[in-house]
Amino acid sequence: MKKIFLFMGFAAGILLTSCSGFLDTEPSVELKDDDAITTVQDLQNAVNGVAYRLIDYDNGVRFSYTSEFGIYADILTNDFKVGVDMGQTTAISNYLVTQNDNYPKFGYNYYYGALGNVNKSLSYVPQVEGDEAEINDLKGQLLTWRALLHFDLARMFCHIPASVQDVNAENTGLVLADQVYPADYKGKRSTLKATYDFIIKDLTDAMPLLSKSVKLGSMNYWVALSLRARAYLYAGDYANALKDAQEVINSNVYKLYTIADYPGVWDKEGTSEAIFELRVNDNHNNDRYSVGYYNSPDGYAECVFNEKSPLFLYLSNAANNDVRSQLVNDQTSHPDVPGYYSGKYPGRGGSVYVNNFKIVRLSELYLIAAEAAFHLNGGAAAAPFINQLRQNRITGYTDVSSVTLDDILFEYEKEFFTENQIAFAYWRNKRSVTSRGGTEVKYNDDRTILPIPQREIDFSGKDVLIQNPGYE
Repeated sequence: MKKIFLFMGFAAGILLTSCSGFLDTEPSVELKDDDAITTVQDLQNAVNGVAYRLIDYDNGVRFSYTSEFGIYADILTNDFKVGVDMGQTTAISNYLVTQNDNYPKFGYNYYYGALGNVNKSLSYVPQVEGDEAEINDLKGQLLTWRALLHFDLARMFCHIPASVQDVNAENTGLVLADQVYPADYKGKRSTLKATYDFIIKDLTDAMPLLSKSVKLGSMNYWVALSLRARAYLYAGDYANALKDAQEVINSNVYKLYTIADYPGVWDKEGTSEAIFELRVNDNHNNDRYSVGYYNSPDGYAECVFNEKSPLFLYLSNAANNDVRSQLVNDQTSHPDVPGYYSGKYPGRGGSVYVNNFKIVRLSELYLIAAEAAFHLNGGAAAAPFINQLRQNRITGYTDVSSVTLDDILFEYEKEFFTENQIAFAYWRNKRSVTSRGGTEVKYNDDRTILPIPQREIDFSGKDVLIQNPGYE
């Protein structure tokens, strides 16, 4: 059974399997030996392979962006309920995950596995021959991937820096994967500050290398800048979060969905707000563990709107004139699992498995700016960003002069339901959420983070790889 050290120091012939144009065909390029990455095309294949590692059911991938992790921060709240309990997400939604359960293993293994791809690929960059700008751009994409993967591992296994008292406390961060490791490597956890410093540095280093051109499914300058804004926000560096978010917004490279466009964008690729989306197709997806399958009465149906939640009550009130209400899919006449479902994963080509996951949307940058501005200068400073977003969502909307933090957090719920945002938004602002079972879950509760998988502890030793509190 593979452990984290195997993914960090992986065999290139196995984990550098990738392809050219794999989203349209079966994988066609396999990099088999240490001399494989010598051309720009080889390096492009390796970059493709990072995404491929995260989406393919044939590789057994679970708890990734296009599967359960895509709704993780939603099912941790009472905004959603189980339509029929198939036992897939029960432990997560009830805060009953243990260090021996599958989901921590899935998250740890597949994200560190993808980091293995990244670091191996980066190690080859100096020997790649070809156009320097293309090589730099691909290196920048790899650095951006490395930052993103660390960031989401931190969201799984670490508390949010903005919500803790001591970001320098030992063993509160990640085992940082910044190079290719030998098979017997036993990593120690860093501090939270070191973890987020690492993420922000990778994004900062990537940005001057990256193209500012938009290419569907590829990282670019704006992706790295958006992710850095997000990382600064989680770290509580509100001035830099606001600065980065405003640069993305003011670039006009991406556009907020209009009220007219909003209902129809979810089965399309390359829409105006999609800063970075992870692409899937009929051949490469998470199959019955796809995020769409959890949001369908014909699937696992474990992410159904709770009709008593404030979010559903808002969305179901026609008087609000909010276009986001049209993304509530009325399946109350369904013969087996009636209820209301998210309409954000309708599937392309008739397949509920085929939904690109939008890792970053422009709407988030408006909310990052609003949240950061609020913490810096109060509700009046945050209001323009909320007003602009609402003008593109609510027919007949009238601007407000000020907003509260509660207003901003509820806007996250309205805009980003079933997009893995809600619980994190509350916890980083030191607010509680209510679980599906109706209990309060405070931001500093041990259960807000997953346990390090026990098999990793056993391999490294409990004195080397320190378990999260509450799971010892």
